[in-house]
Amino acid sequence: MGNCKVFTNSVSDLSPRLAQQYNIGVVPDIVIFKDVEYFCNIDIDPPKLYKMMRESRDLPTTSHPNEYIYAASFKTAQEYDEILCVNVTSVMSGSYQTANSAARTLAEEGFRPRVYTYDSMQVSYGLSLMVIEAAKLAKEGKTAQEIIDYLDTIKGKVGVYFVMRSFENAKKGGRVGEIKCLTASLLGIHPMLTFRDGTVKEVRLMRSFEKAVLSLEEYYRKNARTGSKVFIFHADNEPDALRVKQRVLDYDPQADIHMDWIGVAIGVYAGEGTVGIAFLE
Repeated sequence: MGNCKVFTNSVSDLSPRLAQQYNIGVVPDIVIFKDVEYFCNIDIDPPKLYKMMRESRDLPTTSHPNEYIYAASFKTAQEYDEILCVNVTSVMSGSYQTANSAARTLAEEGFRPRVYTYDSMQVSYGLSLMVIEAAKLAKEGKTAQEIIDYLDTIKGKVGVYFVMRSFENAKKGGRVGEIKCLTASLLGIHPMLTFRDGTVKEVRLMRSFEKAVLSLEEYYRKNARTGSKVFIFHADNEPDALRVKQRVLDYDPQADIHMDWIGVAIGVYAGEGTVGIAFLE
C-alpha cells in the first residue's frame, strides 16, 4: 500500500474545511493589490477581495507560487513516502512548471518523499473535483502512480459551466478581447462558458443573465453522474447560486452539493455576480 500526500494550488478554490476533511495540502497563490502581496485564503478571502475591488478602480493582479513556496509546502509532508501535487492547468499558469522545478531541487537535496506533479488541465472547482478524487484514493492506500492513472481517466470528464454577469474584470485582466466585451454588453448577451482542454471556451449565447444562470442546471441534467459530488460556486451572488442548487436537487435529490464562493485568484477575473457549476460527467 502507498503512503501518499496530495497537494494542490489554492486556485483550486478548495475550502480550508474540505482540505482538512480530505487531508489535502494547499499551496497558496498570491494576489497583489497596490503593491501589497496577499496569500490566498491566508491573508485574504473572497469577501475581502470584492470589497477591495469595489473601493478601487485598480484591478489586483495574481501570481502563482514560486519554487520556494512549493518546496516549503512539500516539506510539511516529509513523513510520507510520496507526494502528489495536482496542479492548475499549465495552459493558463506557470504553476506546473514551477512545481516540477521544486520537485527536482528537493530530489537533488535528498528530500525523502518522491514528489510527483500532475497537470490537471483544470482550474477552480474543476480542479477541486480532481483533487478530492485523488485524496480519496490516497486514503485507500493507492500509490501516486495509481492515482495519476485514475486521474487520466477522468480528466476529460470534468464538467465546469459558468456565466459572468460582467466582462469588465476579464477585460481589464486581459482574459477576453475588448471588442467582444463591448459587443456582449451592448447586445445584452451573456455567454455560457465552459472549461475544456485547459482553457475557457464558449458554449452558447444567452439573451439574459437570469436565463443563463437557470440553464446551468440543464448541463447538469444532460451530462452529470447523478448522486455524485457537485460544486455550485458564485462570486458574491448567493441568491442565484441557491436557485441553481434547488434546481439540481429537484432533478437529483441524492446529489452531494457543496456551495461556496469563487476563490480569490479566480475571482479577480470572474468579477462579482459570476455563477457556475462543476461535476463529473
